[in-house]
Amino acid sequence: MKLLRKLGCIIKLGTMVHGLTEILTLGNAYNVSLWIAGLFGKKECGCYQRELFLNRLTCSCYDTDE
Repeated sequence: MKLLRKLGCIIKLGTMVHGLTEILTLGNAYNVSLWIAGLFGKKECGCYQRELFLNRLTCSCYDTDE
C-alpha cells in the first residue's frame, strides 16, 4: 500500500489529465476549455482547481508549493 501512495505522488493524476488534453488539443487546452466554459455562461474553466483536486486525490501529501 505504501508503494501505491508513493507512486501516486510520482504520477499525479491531474498533471496527467492536463498533459493529455494538451496533446489532444495541440497545445490549446486552456483556450478550448475557456471557449467551452463560455458556452455554458462561465467566465473561468476551473482547470487549475481541477488539476489540484486530482493531484491531491492521488497524493494526499501534495502541496502546491512543490
